[in-house]
Amino acid sequence: MYTMKHIYTFLLFLMFSSLTWSQNYQFGLVHDGGYSFSVIAVPNFNASNVDISDVGFALMLPAGDVNISNLTSFNGRPWSLTEVSAAQLSGLGLGDGSRDAFAMNLPPGQTILSHADGSSITLLSFELTNMPDSGLLEILSNTDPIAIGLGGVVDGFFNANIDNTSTQNYFGGLISGQDSFSLETLSSPEIENGSNTILVYPNPAKDYISIKSSKQITSIDLYDVLGKKVLSFSMKSTIPVNNLPNGMYILKISTEDTQITKTIIKH
Repeated sequence: MYTMKHIYTFLLFLMFSSLTWSQNYQFGLVHDGGYSFSVIAVPNFNASNVDISDVGFALMLPAGDVNISNLTSFNGRPWSLTEVSAAQLSGLGLGDGSRDAFAMNLPPGQTILSHADGSSITLLSFELTNMPDSGLLEILSNTDPIAIGLGGVVDGFFNANIDNTSTQNYFGGLISGQDSFSLETLSSPEIENGSNTILVYPNPAKDYISIKSSKQITSIDLYDVLGKKVLSFSMKSTIPVNNLPNGMYILKISTEDTQITKTIIKH
């Protein structure tokens, strides 16, 4: 028979467990410009003197020659990188042969950190080699069949002691909308459409976007990711974007005989 002391202790345990599970760090990708990226962790709580032990996640890239280089350290602590190729994954019966995996791990150690709710913590920055222009850069979800098939070896985790009691995993999943990045937006190829050639540059853009066409441009419309038109011009070859918030936009260009659509990054 349970005594009041047992019940009280059990309720305290439930309260502590609920508090622990509700505090977490979500991971996301940030495009720093060109072929440079960062992986960030965003907490949903305020904390002081967090003792960060070890952290890990996996990045996915199109199978082939694309690689990850120039990894920065975290508080002086180097990251380790292990590549598992698409062919190796296929040999294990995982994936469809289209993605290479790069397991990133910050080995156990100690970093004391304070942060505010919603603040962005840069875990590491890196560069992509060989100038990829198609496919996705992704943070692998723990629910992805590849992660499950590898038995948690490439799972995302954030082991830390946030309250001077014990080290636990506070990984809270991926930030919606920041779990992947389309590599197609990194290139600015000439767009051929019959006898019409359209060139859009720079991309990513900071202050302006230039458009060159072998045919007369009749209209230019720029939309945000929610489909709202934010800019519209007629017969113009340069459009200002310096006053727009950073992010992804859809550019629609119409000429006298065609229309093309291109994704633009503003940073």
